[in-house]
Amino acid sequence: GPHMPCQDQQAVYPKYCHLMLILFKPWRSVSDLKKGTQSWTEVFDEFCHTCSPAITYILNNMQILHECKDSRDD
Repeated sequence: GPHMPCQDQQAVYPKYCHLMLILFKPWRSVSDLKKGTQSWTEVFDEFCHTCSPAITYILNNMQILHECKDSRDD
């Protein structure tokens, strides 16, 4: 299947934010994830400031995994 987007690629960063919110922020409907006028990037930035250290740790490890794969492929 498709891979998870990387947080350091500007072209896919909004998609990354959207997917990380789906995975880590409790929700039942899209309106639980974001308000109509907010961007996925804005909501994700707010979430990162309030999420638990465990979630921050997971997000950082996911990024490190991407970086390791990129280095391997170079």
